[in-house]
Amino acid sequence: MRTFWRNGYAATSMNDLVEATGLSRSTIYNSFGGKKTLFALALKEYRRVTTGTVAKISRSSDVRGSLRALLISIVDDELSDHEGFGCFAANSSLEISGRDPELSALVAQHFQRLESGLLRLLRHGQKTGEISPDQDCQILSRYFVAVIQGIRVVSKGLPAASRQPYLHSIVEASIATV
Repeated sequence: MRTFWRNGYAATSMNDLVEATGLSRSTIYNSFGGKKTLFALALKEYRRVTTGTVAKISRSSDVRGSLRALLISIVDDELSDHEGFGCFAANSSLEISGRDPELSALVAQHFQRLESGLLRLLRHGQKTGEISPDQDCQILSRYFVAVIQGIRVVSKGLPAASRQPYLHSIVEASIATV
């Protein structure tokens, strides 16, 4: 997963995969069918790794606090990402979207799972009165998925000196919409 995450799908060679896995080229082909299957497995593993984040936001009782904490954790991830890895799902979406329907569907599942967790949180907020009943929680959950992925992508192009205040302003503006 880390090899694909670091290099991307297209730039990862079979030699990279042989080195990363310790398996021979023939074993990779015989066991997994090749690079695409390994990439699909890497996306599934990333989904498993990020399950805790989705579960955490789904169970919270403080909706705005949870949303802020989630967005701040995304900002913190980006600020501490000195290797430039970013989000594997965002990177993969940008690289393969529209090029491979099967791999695109796996990326979409990641975003859908995040959206579902946010939707549960926002609906809970409506039940407790923290979120206005006039708000469409489905649209809000999609909005926050877009904000999260936007933070991930935009942060890569910002000068280091302005990254933190810029990203924090996005967090505060996003929370204000709720």
